[in-house]
Amino acid sequence: METFLFILMFAVSVAVTAVFLQETKSDLTGKEPVSKRLAAIRRMSLCAAVLLAFIAAAEFLHIINMGAYSGAFMVLGCAAGISALVCTMNKKRRYHSAVWLIKAVLIAAVLETTLFNIPTFRMWFGSYKSVYFSADECADSKDTNFHADTGELAVRGDRTSVFTLENINFEVADVFVDLDFDTQTKAADVSIDAMDETCGVDYRPVIAEGRPVIKRPHSQYVQLHLSGDVSKLKVSVSPFNSGAILVKGIGLNHQIPMDISWARLLLIIFGIVFWQLMMNSRSMQQSISKNKRIFRIAAVLITDAACLAAVVTTFVKLDNYSIIDIMKRTSGNQMTQELVDAFEAGSTSLLKKPSEKFNEFETPYTGDARDSSGIEYQWDHVYYDGQYYSYYGIAPVVLVFMPYHKLTGYYFPDSMAVLLFALIGIIGLTKLYREFLKKLFPKTPTGIAIAGLIIIQVVSGIWFSIGRPMFYEIAMSAGFATLTWAVYFMLSANIIGGERPVLSRTAVSSLLFAIAVLCRPTLVLYCITAGAFMLLAVPRAAGTNKKGKKPEAGSRKFNYLLCALLPMVCIGCVQMWYNYDRFGSPFEFGIQYSLTINDFTRTQFHPRLSLVPIYNYMFNPPVFSMTYPNISTEFQFLNAGGFFYADLASTRNTSGLFFLALPMFAYFLSYRALKQLRGRRKKLLTAVYIGVPCLLIPFGIIASVWESGYAVRYMVDFAWQSLLGAFAIIFFLYDRLADKTKKRLVFGFMWFATMWALIVGGVQAFNQMFRFDAFDLGYPEMAYSVQRIFAFWS
Repeated sequence: METFLFILMFAVSVAVTAVFLQETKSDLTGKEPVSKRLAAIRRMSLCAAVLLAFIAAAEFLHIINMGAYSGAFMVLGCAAGISALVCTMNKKRRYHSAVWLIKAVLIAAVLETTLFNIPTFRMWFGSYKSVYFSADECADSKDTNFHADTGELAVRGDRTSVFTLENINFEVADVFVDLDFDTQTKAADVSIDAMDETCGVDYRPVIAEGRPVIKRPHSQYVQLHLSGDVSKLKVSVSPFNSGAILVKGIGLNHQIPMDISWARLLLIIFGIVFWQLMMNSRSMQQSISKNKRIFRIAAVLITDAACLAAVVTTFVKLDNYSIIDIMKRTSGNQMTQELVDAFEAGSTSLLKKPSEKFNEFETPYTGDARDSSGIEYQWDHVYYDGQYYSYYGIAPVVLVFMPYHKLTGYYFPDSMAVLLFALIGIIGLTKLYREFLKKLFPKTPTGIAIAGLIIIQVVSGIWFSIGRPMFYEIAMSAGFATLTWAVYFMLSANIIGGERPVLSRTAVSSLLFAIAVLCRPTLVLYCITAGAFMLLAVPRAAGTNKKGKKPEAGSRKFNYLLCALLPMVCIGCVQMWYNYDRFGSPFEFGIQYSLTINDFTRTQFHPRLSLVPIYNYMFNPPVFSMTYPNISTEFQFLNAGGFFYADLASTRNTSGLFFLALPMFAYFLSYRALKQLRGRRKKLLTAVYIGVPCLLIPFGIIASVWESGYAVRYMVDFAWQSLLGAFAIIFFLYDRLADKTKKRLVFGFMWFATMWALIVGGVQAFNQMFRFDAFDLGYPEMAYSVQRIFAFWS
């Protein structure tokens, strides 16, 4: 019955969607007369679409259960409903993209419910005998973990239970392992040995393997492709990672349920529609200056989607949706508690003191000596002159964590801190990107501009902090939040360009650059560069009056310099005093005194060690596979011949930026772009404005991690900054293209780069957020979903 209903639903949904597609085309052309018969068909299609939408809603609300076809009814109902909605809206205002949206929905729905769930239909093609063996029937009689009262077999720890099925004597298409998981267990391992007509004496060992995971019914089925009738099967089941499972029985030739991937569905729809818009829409080919409304709406939607993804990721990882419970933290970490308590006590050193044994220890900064001594110490704290300190920035502490503790008595949670700063930064990144285009490249086509925004949001690097919200990531995300807004205000203040600087925005920009350094000292290079750019803008600060005569230039310049430099100087003095009070030097941030992975007081620089992070952060290509993680990158130590720390256990790694954001390859066209500028001064200024903050500083930051080591979270310090420079080259060169074919190629490239970033960058970021590897086995269900996106036949 379920199969009949699925076929009926599929046929009706496709037919209804096809009718709406034809009707939408007809509305756009306005030529085809509407006969009574056609009008009746359209009315019937609308009624059918409403009915299918209700069926989809009923399945979503678990009012109905369609068994093996669960999820398909929702997809097909949504397809019909969306098509009807698009067709209706198109009657009020004509959109040529409406046709392609309906086509995309139809194609995606058909593919998702057929090809991408092809294992479900195997039972349609063949006469397969379906049987089910209870755990009591097929379990080893010596197994003492069988519960007679429930009929379940408990398998715990590192044990493996073997279920032997004899005298089968019919074809077997799949094996269904019926089991439940313990509260602390998320996966199990299944291995199958088999005898078929080509092997009747000994089992073929490990002929198939599977990994059932929690909340993924499809994973409990293992497909077999054997020769002829099967005489015997031996099914070995064990809990993953020494957990506990309850096996109810083993089924043969049960129909494999569908596993709908909404991510794949939406990606197909977006890819088709976005291609149509990029290559054929006049609106997308108009400049953003003539298309402000569409670009603004697109920017809002993209930013909202990014913010929603950040919020959902955070709460899914917390597995707690009560914000009140989350915010009531009675303890914290080095930033959210230890620095807060120290500052409230009026101390720059942390309140926890080293033991006398540690103070007397001769080599406190040498890791192996510390560990072998057995002396207790605070990991990753700064130790200096008999006191513990923190080298992390104090801006989040002073501005957020300490006021929150004063007001509520609770400590600010890590996850909410990272989320808060990430959301501020994501919005700031969109604002600065729009301002970047408005001020410097207003003729950029809307489609290319939208593609650029998607790419920069996907590969900004902040997702690696959202995916692992600890105190390390608090500093990264806080720096991201302040730096993006600092750059936005710098651009909107006309620091770069030909207009007179706006004093108020200059002051805000200067303040935010300085605060960014107090969040993360590494960002001081950007702050210094911003100060230099503000000084370069001094001649424009005086301006001219309407009669062309110079006003009081000196006064205006003084006011401008006051706005540009005073916030930086004041905040800088606070940081210098903080450094001096702790370490006796205004320029010492204290990282060399860290009790961490290496003795920074004795490390020696070798250029070879800097090549390791440069290659891995910038040029390491992705590796594609049909098994999880599907898209990954192998970290390369380049045979450095020295100690280089890679924090793969905690944060995993990702592809180089050039292979996450393909527009980065535009840097190889830098010389060609500079040649098209007139005048040595203009060439020099352009090279400085782009080369220093977008290329030299990022490479400098990357090279400097030879000492502290590789961590994927550092991407946020240079990824979006480098990409802005690459976009500047692309937008500049595009503006000078006259050949329409070359312009279309640029549009096609940006579409491909967008899809590449979403898939290659998105999958690697997702895998880092929800890890399932040798170092972290927390999310097997997420790993299974990622694998199914690509290996849909499994």
